[in-house]
Amino acid sequence: MQSLARIVVACTAAVVASPRDAIAEEHGHPAPPVREMAEQGGLEQALAREVRIEDVLEIAARGNPEIREAQERVLGASARAAAAGRLPDLEAKYEQWGVPLARPYALNEAGTIMVGLRQTIPAPGVLGARSRAAGGDAGMLAEVQRARQQDIRVRVKRVFYDYYRSYHEYRIHLEHVSLESHIVELARQNYQVGRATQQDVLRAVVDLSRLHNDVADIVQQVESSKAQLNTLMGRPTSAALGPPSDITPALVQVDAAQMERLVQEKRPEVASAKLGIERSQAALDAARTESLVPNIMIGADYWYQPTSAVHHAYAAMVSINLPWLNGRHRDEVREAEHALAADVRAFESARNAALYEVRDASARLAAAQQSFRIINGDLLPQARQSFEAAQAAFAAGQGDALGLLDSARSYLQVRLEHVRALTRLSSSFGDLERAAGADLAQAVPAAEEKHQ
Repeated sequence: MQSLARIVVACTAAVVASPRDAIAEEHGHPAPPVREMAEQGGLEQALAREVRIEDVLEIAARGNPEIREAQERVLGASARAAAAGRLPDLEAKYEQWGVPLARPYALNEAGTIMVGLRQTIPAPGVLGARSRAAGGDAGMLAEVQRARQQDIRVRVKRVFYDYYRSYHEYRIHLEHVSLESHIVELARQNYQVGRATQQDVLRAVVDLSRLHNDVADIVQQVESSKAQLNTLMGRPTSAALGPPSDITPALVQVDAAQMERLVQEKRPEVASAKLGIERSQAALDAARTESLVPNIMIGADYWYQPTSAVHHAYAAMVSINLPWLNGRHRDEVREAEHALAADVRAFESARNAALYEVRDASARLAAAQQSFRIINGDLLPQARQSFEAAQAAFAAGQGDALGLLDSARSYLQVRLEHVRALTRLSSSFGDLERAAGADLAQAVPAAEEKHQ
């Protein structure tokens, strides 16, 4: 069993060799492309040494394809908003009158040959309303882009915390492999001098084998987290990543009323719904104007009259449409009115959903804070003390292996729960930021309790 323990430790030594080199070794994987390294600069190189959440977020904001897609859609919508305020196309016309049917190509015998231009001018205010409506679409897409950025930030944080959790669970398990290997040795020594039974030795060996099996599962979790983190940053999945940096517990006092104000001011979905109301109002204004005020068309023609005494002449024209005689415009107004009413309801729905989410996220953060405080302040010291006492007693020939193994398992479980509580706390804080739609470190100047 000692040989098996040495094999496990040797196979995984590259992962936990030191705080700098742990998990950074990629075992033959190629380095990131030179172009990517040049674009990202020192951040890419820093990730191979240590993974800091700030660096990961910065690279993801620049390289994540989902964010870049949203940016391109915003630019396209902005161009469309500018186009909506332009006049309709200038029209060119050509006519020929009085050409003899017997000689259809004898244009010199035509009565008149006309070349002219036409321009339609929409009713006053229509172009501005259309531009505002299209600008509302662009603004809504900008809020969608901001929501996409916040979603990516939350996903990056969750995956980073998963990476942190699996990495530290791995280290804890390897430490307990060493501890239980020592317990196996103690059990054998006590068995040889008659202070333990063979069953004690076998129980210790079984527990050690169980730890080896857990180590293999956690290695897979570490690798999966690394690949997902690279994917979110827009990097090759095999790109080098060092060990995760330390996490400071997010033990902050959250003001529920302030969170609700942030939702009203910062939440992208709420802001998008507000812009939807403005867009629909502009579309309604345009529909009403078009149903009441006619468009104007102006034109000018040059006439060439080869068979007339006056060869050169011109013509001018003005025409209007009669919108009040067409029921289509009334239908369009009703459609725009219903669309506006629907957007008002959509805003109320988005606001209510966001307020619920921020309340729910606040409650989950408070629960995570309480759980972390209990584990960090009470359970972890107690479990460590219990294990050390049981180990000392067993080494002195007192107690039995079953009690020592129970205390070792409890100590391992509490250490794992401590890491999970820390990452759950950090993830809950990120969820609250997403629910509020703002970076709470900047938006909420509340005092933080620092606990190591």
